[in-house]
Amino acid sequence: MRTMLLSFKPEWYNKIMDGSKLFEYRRTFPNEEIMAYMYVSSPVKMIVGRIHLGKRIDINTWKEQYKADKEVCERIDDFLTRHTYAMPVLSFQMTKEIELEILRKFNPNFVCPQMYYYLDNYPELFDFVRKNATDIGELHINSFVNIEKDEICRKQY
Repeated sequence: MRTMLLSFKPEWYNKIMDGSKLFEYRRTFPNEEIMAYMYVSSPVKMIVGRIHLGKRIDINTWKEQYKADKEVCERIDDFLTRHTYAMPVLSFQMTKEIELEILRKFNPNFVCPQMYYYLDNYPELFDFVRKNATDIGELHINSFVNIEKDEICRKQY
């Protein structure tokens, strides 16, 4: 499984952390399971956790699956204006924080991801993150056994 550094806005990180966000939506994403360190953008500006994402789901397949439900289809259509794929959030683990200034001290050329990049391509950075973003607390595992239609393209407030 490849590992990436994945950027999140604070509000989406908080929803993943509290378990209310079960799917991560993106316009582009690799078609494989991914382990990602979570970089939270301004004003947080630090790595704060690790997330395990399942294989991507083309949101259009949900449109076919829920075609008889107008409300779900309207939500799906709305999401399709911004996203193509949904990745199940299989698990989430808080980690020791690594602030942006520490990342830049380690590597002055460090660039925060706009969306994501593979840490495998940057072995020294990957090793630094792995050694410093150590686990804190319990691993949170999400179950996808009984996903309700309300979870599909659910607006996050």
